[in-house]
Amino acid sequence: MGGERGNLKKKTLLFRDLVGDELFWFTVSQNVKGMEKDRYRFEQLALAIQEFFECERCCKCCREMPIHLNDEDMDRLSRIDGEALFGKMEDNEVDNYLKTPCPYLKGNECTIYESRPMSCKMFPFVVIRPVPTLQLCPMGKKIFGEYKRLARKYGKKDIKVEWDDSGSDNRLPDYSGNMEKKAVYVALPIPVLDRFLKYLQAERRK
Repeated sequence: MGGERGNLKKKTLLFRDLVGDELFWFTVSQNVKGMEKDRYRFEQLALAIQEFFECERCCKCCREMPIHLNDEDMDRLSRIDGEALFGKMEDNEVDNYLKTPCPYLKGNECTIYESRPMSCKMFPFVVIRPVPTLQLCPMGKKIFGEYKRLARKYGKKDIKVEWDDSGSDNRLPDYSGNMEKKAVYVALPIPVLDRFLKYLQAERRK
């Protein structure tokens, strides 16, 4: 891993030397803008698709998955919890994650449901770069099953799945990169999710 990072750094510095500081930083800013645009589109698609399904409230996501907090989540939860929020966060993470299981879970109830983080609102859709993914929890399996059914119905015969739930011994990193937790996903790029939402909307209009 250290070698890969070293090579990436060398290539980045070489590119900067070749194009100059002004073009280099313009390129970086455009890439960041592109990633932010994709992230926002993914969030909107995930929330729109979820309206067609009902969570079974098994709470496995709350108990087993690390919950990422973006800047808006941090601001909102700090207004609710104040300094106590920091005691509920993982100390060993570079980014902001709540402790696992989620400290806001009481029994099977979320005590901050109306103010829950965006990663909770989006779940079982999660961000694993470079492709948006769907975790195959009970709700995720329902979503993916409906996607396959509608994709075949509307003429897409071959459905490419990057990861599936065959082979229960396989371990994939969860979205914090932790290899110890078992997580099973399918990769659904943004154009696929866009088509899926159109399929769902078409079915509702019938």
